[in-house]
Amino acid sequence: MNNAKLNGEIVHIYQYNFGNKHVLKIKSLIEKKYAFLFKVVVIHGSLGTGEDIKYSDFDGLLIVKDQWLNSQELLAFKKKSFEIMLQYDPLQHHGWFELPESALNNYPNNYLPLSVLNNSKLIFPAVSEMEFFVQIKNNIDYKETLFTILNSLDHRIKQGWQPKNMFQLKSYLSQIMLTPCLFYSALYDKGIFKRESFETMRPYFSDDEWMPIKLASKARLNWNYKLNMIQGIIMHRPERIFRKFTKKFISPKIDKKVFNYVINEDFSSKVILFINKIKSHRDLQ
Repeated sequence: MNNAKLNGEIVHIYQYNFGNKHVLKIKSLIEKKYAFLFKVVVIHGSLGTGEDIKYSDFDGLLIVKDQWLNSQELLAFKKKSFEIMLQYDPLQHHGWFELPESALNNYPNNYLPLSVLNNSKLIFPAVSEMEFFVQIKNNIDYKETLFTILNSLDHRIKQGWQPKNMFQLKSYLSQIMLTPCLFYSALYDKGIFKRESFETMRPYFSDDEWMPIKLASKARLNWNYKLNMIQGIIMHRPERIFRKFTKKFISPKIDKKVFNYVINEDFSSKVILFINKIKSHRDLQ
């Protein structure tokens, strides 16, 4: 009864029980050296469900004890753990999601929806399962996040932009595939697990309008690339300068024979159709 009045939700998370060696390395790093920093650390996305493939990002959330926010110890952990993330995926385009423990009393559900958190896996603390109450922040503007991505995609495509390397291609396709989830949130004022958003939002689109999701999903399943020796050195470094070089210059070039269907003009025109369909929805006006 009290929980309902607080507009909150009980989050129930089970222990990570899959065998990804990079997740296990980070779990060990926390337990041996950095446990004092955190209330909870979870893995989410495809790693959290044990469905990770070559395309998969390393998606994780740190819930940091408030007294350790902006501490040197936290910065040291993030640098060391990001090295491990890059061993898993050198094209990783983001670090940890991060929230202070106090945010559980005013949870920003547009930052990482509770539907995602409920499908995550616990890597700290070392218990079989964990349950805690989250009070959801009121008056969240879900439309803002959606339109930020839509406008960014729209602007780049209309300027004739195309991804030049595999890092840029992955970032581009990931934005496109996140959009159905954000569209759902903008319509219903709540989050949804990304995998479920595809089936839920598909009826809103014609075949042509949905084609970017279909082709981006195909590229995700066919994801493959190789690193030469120089790329292998630079792209596994966590420092900002090396990530900038990865994004702009060092990342492997796109094999057009393999991925032409997501870097041609027809794909770009379908993305514009997809964007315009969402923007024109009467409930978003």
